[in-house]
Amino acid sequence: MKTRQRILVPLTHGYSSSALLRRASELVAAGDVELLVVSVLDTRSGFDLDGPAGNLPGERAARLAPPELKRLEHELTRHGLDRSQATVIWGEPRAALSALLRSWLPDVVVCDGRTRHMLPARTSQDGPEMMRIGRDNALARLAGLFYPQAQRHA
Repeated sequence: MKTRQRILVPLTHGYSSSALLRRASELVAAGDVELLVVSVLDTRSGFDLDGPAGNLPGERAARLAPPELKRLEHELTRHGLDRSQATVIWGEPRAALSALLRSWLPDVVVCDGRTRHMLPARTSQDGPEMMRIGRDNALARLAGLFYPQAQRHA
């Protein structure tokens, strides 16, 4: 019987994710939890070619991975998550995270609106439980004033 809960926190490259890491630290403090924080480098587009090595798939992402891992470990230390695991993956985000979900088998995935779209589509029966964190920063609240969410009909 598995007693240790596994929690996965996917992050996007270069994005400050304090809300997700704060929630993860609360979950870690609440019990016996194994936490994996993963930064996803999207190699589908947005990377300019830089010489012959830029033509190889994932070459630039492989160069960006070590500094991103160092930044991620610094963020974990800053949020008191020293015992947590950190890793960097790259490729098409849904495919990379699908492979990680199949191999690591988390019980809970902590995400926000930005990282939720990277996760593979799933039904309610299969896959881990999704814990979505709302954005509560000043810019998100201001955007909510100007662009309120549409009313949903039954």
